[in-house]
Order: sequence, then C-alpha cells, then structure tokens
Amino acid sequence: MTKHIIVLFVSLLSSIIMAKPDVPPYQEAGGFSFRPTVISENNSSKVRPLFYDLKKIDSASAVTNHPSNMALLIIKDGKVLHESYNHPVANENSLFFSMSMSKSLTAYSLAGLICSKKVELDKTIGDYTDELRGTTWDTATIRDVLRMSSGARIPVVSGQIEKGSFKKATTHIDSVKSIMLRNGKRESEPGKIFNYLSVDTSAIERVIASVTKKMNMLDEFNTQVWSQVGAEREGKWNIDKAGALHAYAGFSATLRDWGRLGLWSLEKNKEDSCEGLWHREANSKQIINHKLRQGKAFNNYGYQVWIRNDHQYWWVGYGGQRVGIDTRKNAILVAFSHTQDYMSKLYKLMDSL
Repeated sequence: MTKHIIVLFVSLLSSIIMAKPDVPPYQEAGGFSFRPTVISENNSSKVRPLFYDLKKIDSASAVTNHPSNMALLIIKDGKVLHESYNHPVANENSLFFSMSMSKSLTAYSLAGLICSKKVELDKTIGDYTDELRGTTWDTATIRDVLRMSSGARIPVVSGQIEKGSFKKATTHIDSVKSIMLRNGKRESEPGKIFNYLSVDTSAIERVIASVTKKMNMLDEFNTQVWSQVGAEREGKWNIDKAGALHAYAGFSATLRDWGRLGLWSLEKNKEDSCEGLWHREANSKQIINHKLRQGKAFNNYGYQVWIRNDHQYWWVGYGGQRVGIDTRKNAILVAFSHTQDYMSKLYKLMDSL
C-alpha cells in the first residue's frame, strides 16, 4: 500500500513539474528546457565556419537597445557584421526557441519527398495518411495546407485553433492529433482563403511521418535540413504525448546556428536543382494575406513562409522571433525577443543593410 502511495505521489509531482504554468516570457524565447524534446544531432566534423567582419551599424542600436530584444545577428555577403546578446539569460550557448519559425523548417523538410515524387502538391492529406479522417485536412491538398488555406475555422488566438492547445501539447497533457480531430470541421472551401492556422503545419508533419513510415518527421528534417547547415551545436524539437514533432512551434538552436540556417536557406534558394526549385517556390508568393489577421507586415505568404517583397522572405515566430533573408542583398537578419513591440525597427534595419 505504501509503495503505491509513493508511486502515485511521484507521478503527481512529475505532472505538476511538467505542466509548470509560470514560464517567464524570456524563457519562451530562450527555450522550453523542462518540456519534452528530441535532439537533432550536429556533426562536429562538418561545422560551417562563420567569418566575422564586425562593424558598427547605426540602425542596429534601435533593436539592441530595445528592452525586449534578447539577441541579434546580422550576416551580409557571407560575413557576420553584428552579433549581440542583450539579456542576462542569453549567450552564445543558449538554445533559442523559435515559436512559429519552425513552420518554415517543416516546409523545407518536404523537399526530398517532393523531388522523389513520393508526395505531390495537388494530392490530399488523406491520400497519404488516414490519421485525420473526417476532418477538413483529410480532403485538403498538400498545397492548400502549405499555404494555410485548409478551410478549417479561424484560430481563437495566435494561430491556435483551440485556446491553450500549444501548452497542452508541449506539456504532454494532449496531442496535436487529438486537438485537430476535435476541431476539424470545415468552414470554407480549401484553397480559397488564407487563414493562418498552426495545425495546418501539423498536417504536413503527419504526412511526412506517414510517407517515411516513422513516428514523426525528425529523420526527414535531419536529412533535408539540419545535416546540411553545418551546425555547431545540437538542435531540439518539442514533441507531443503521441511522439509527433511540434512542427508548428517547436525547434530550438543557438543564435549562430539560426544564422547558419539562414546561410543554408539563401544558398538553397539559388541552387540549380529540384530541391532548389522547391525552396524558391516555398519562399515566394503563393497566396495573398487578404485580411492581415496575422502577419500584418506581410501582404503575401508562401509555403509556411512570410513574403515581404519579391526578394525578401521571413521566418516569423510569436513574441518576436525572426529570421529575415534578402536574396538581392545576400543579407540575413536573426532576432529573438519575448515581446514583438519593435518589429518595425527590425524591418527598417534589414532595409538599411
């Protein structure tokens, strides 16, 4: 009897710790160290060197001096012009949490399956997985879901289809699949209306997992993205209670490795290959952001990527996580925050480079 009570007490204590409610905002930008994760290993023998040519950039001070900014990295023509950590908990070893920047990485993870024709854009989610039977995602096409036009209902807050769903999934109270099955009623015709909805990204993750016959998309992400960037440190993905990657808001990496991701993306975007074509397609206008309910700084959306103009695309995370890539200027800007109340200064900084 005593043994059972102890086991019950330990189980209850673990649940309380796992569901820790009082996460400081800066930790949300710096990572969820207490939430379940899986690791994307780096290859220490293939680390991409970063070349530094540090300069005083006047327009950067408006960003670095802002109390919300935690870190800033500027790369142009392959050289780091600026690197700063502007919060006591932030340094070169911090694994910065990406929020919705993870969506873009999920889209890029599809490259190999698209180019091998194992996944086709105009086939439906239901053609590849039966996990979402009876929901709007079942009959929405891969293209519909990539460009956030699945036909599902308008999110209740910050891209969440159900209040508190992000926390429930990342603390193993619930699974993303269960959340989608509860909220899968169609409200508009797929492919017609841009409706920024985080679980559209999760539908893509389930397709990747199903086609590759894996529990989640981790291996495909590692192959198509992480193994190619030359990371100096490991990366981490949050997982839900069913083992699915939290594809719409779940990846963490160091500031420098986010910069390396930007360099890799810039190179991939210019690559003369099927995968290069996929990246250019993902990073270009696919649908108009008509109502500006989300992403007010961006008139257009690609495949899980925000499009600012014909030469500038952004990975965007709630709270001020940003990676901006300008293909004309060969410029990359990486910023992490816990409040996105100075984003206009960030975009001006990019324009000034």
